[in-house]
Amino acid sequence: MCQAKDSQTNSISPEALKRRWDELRENKPQLRIREAASALEVSEVELLATGCGENATRLEADWLGLLNGIESLSPVLALTRNDDAVHEKTGFYQSIRLTHAGGQIQGDNIDLFLDFRHWHSAFAVTEQTRQGDRDSLQFFDRDGTAVHKIYMTENRCIPAYRALIERYRSEDQSQRQHVEPPLRNIDSVAAMAGNDRLGQAWHERLISCGAVPYQSTEPLQTERLQPSSFRRFMEKASEVGAGLTVLVGNDGAVQVHTGPIEKLMITGPWFNVLDDGFNLHLKEDALAELRLAERRAGNTSVNTLELCDAAGRHIAMILFEHADLGKCLTPF
Repeated sequence: MCQAKDSQTNSISPEALKRRWDELRENKPQLRIREAASALEVSEVELLATGCGENATRLEADWLGLLNGIESLSPVLALTRNDDAVHEKTGFYQSIRLTHAGGQIQGDNIDLFLDFRHWHSAFAVTEQTRQGDRDSLQFFDRDGTAVHKIYMTENRCIPAYRALIERYRSEDQSQRQHVEPPLRNIDSVAAMAGNDRLGQAWHERLISCGAVPYQSTEPLQTERLQPSSFRRFMEKASEVGAGLTVLVGNDGAVQVHTGPIEKLMITGPWFNVLDDGFNLHLKEDALAELRLAERRAGNTSVNTLELCDAAGRHIAMILFEHADLGKCLTPF
């Protein structure tokens, strides 16, 4: 691991940072830590670390040990997000196939692709909510951005959870967290579209099902679509009960939901799917372009709807087969 370098924000003492966060919470008690970190111009992990010794515990960077330990604590809520989309699944961490570089977890209602080259630090966190304490494991990239979070859902598993935390508790429990510049341009033999983990995870998922060989990455055809048609697409999918595969991710993790969607809700800029076992929260105003691609999968084809921001980065990706869904999408 590279020697840690202080970011500009690390010049702020943890004590001063904590005071600023307390003041911010007094004025905006509903503000989430990711938004609070942005407002305070620090990374999320630096803000979280100020709770070490209180509501946060820094853990050893043993990804395989920690994730294998989650299997006995399931069901849990798995959360993976980027700036513009949040993907939440409740289920079981099973069929854990990991190496020191990363791998795949495919349990009951949990489907994850992980790249440990972007994992840098881990914390156990206890948050106070209206429903009581909420315990979680949280993993961060080297620049302090969250790559994956796992929330406990069963009170009966809390003793085993605490035992897992004690096993991997770091000797370093200081309230200062160093961050580093993010890794860039990591080669990946399976990567599509540069370092786009969504493209890679889509392809890896089809390979794991035996649907396509490695070479079958190029789309048969691609069409640019109006981002405003995303909502119509999702409403139609809910109406007809169409099966979707919904991927959301970042450099270190991609999370997958497969199945129909039912309950839809708009909250401010957020488009939400609020189903049992699966929640999706997506910022519609971040959508700059939709791309509809048809790709070969064995003797048939799969449609992929790629949701992109103004810089062309993937916010999410949706695989679908229902023919009527494509009719809801408006070309540029």
